[in-house]
Amino acid sequence: MASSLPTTMKAAVLDKAGPPEAFQLKSVPVPPLTRGHVVIALDYASVGIWDVKQRTGEWGVVKPGTILGADGSGIVVAVAPNVTRLRVGERVYSYSYESGFYAEYISVAADRVERVPDQLNQQIAGAMPCVALTAHSGVQALKMTPGQTLLVFGATGGVGSFAVWLAAHESDVKVIGTARADAFDYLRALGGEPATDSSEGFDAVLATANGETLPPLVSRAKTRAAVAYPNGVEPEPKFDGHPSVPFDGKMTRGAFESLNKAIGDRTIPLRVEEFPFDDIVDAHRRIDRGHVEGKIVLRIR
Repeated sequence: MASSLPTTMKAAVLDKAGPPEAFQLKSVPVPPLTRGHVVIALDYASVGIWDVKQRTGEWGVVKPGTILGADGSGIVVAVAPNVTRLRVGERVYSYSYESGFYAEYISVAADRVERVPDQLNQQIAGAMPCVALTAHSGVQALKMTPGQTLLVFGATGGVGSFAVWLAAHESDVKVIGTARADAFDYLRALGGEPATDSSEGFDAVLATANGETLPPLVSRAKTRAAVAYPNGVEPEPKFDGHPSVPFDGKMTRGAFESLNKAIGDRTIPLRVEEFPFDDIVDAHRRIDRGHVEGKIVLRIR
């Protein structure tokens, strides 16, 4: 099934590693529909720190014609004949490192695409795939029980925001989070409470980053309290006497379905900074400055 597709599209292209100004908006071919895939007309693309690592060459050589972006939201406009789960016209969100979301259209393996819950708008859906799936993996890996206390270090970033929200609302866990004072209200809206000098007795720690203030907080956790962290956090937050639980966000159909079940019919008070697609350089300048609360997205259309 397919709606009418153009032959070319606008995309943010990198021909070499560099600063934000290395992006060029170009006209490129619309990706073809292949077996097991769907084509999505993108509404929003997420901008993450992983994009910065790719843009700067930290994760390897940037080949000419590279299109970044690992996740986003949009409308299905074409479905391969062997895909029966998704239909043209459905609102979806997707997470896949095999495709570039900084474009008007993208072809993605159907198992890495899921319908957007009815109550969520496309902006939130576009911001959430990678960070929400990552946070969900972390909360699940800790196997916490209702009433326990979780410390989230970096609680108002992308992964941290969802870790707080999912732990508080799905797992019924008491969440204590680290945040700047001007983000305390946001943290509370997510379902957490700010960490204080007297905070202690944590049953587990989820560290979305590392820093000099993390070890003193871990020292106040219970004996053998596990410390979970996304793979890629450097240096790895390992502490004597506390089991390490590294994790990744999964891109499987099962992971998407599990996340949607965890979200249920609730809305998500995620803070989102939105930039028009044409302002992609400004979006990357913003993420380079750091201290992003919630997520940054590009409005593709």
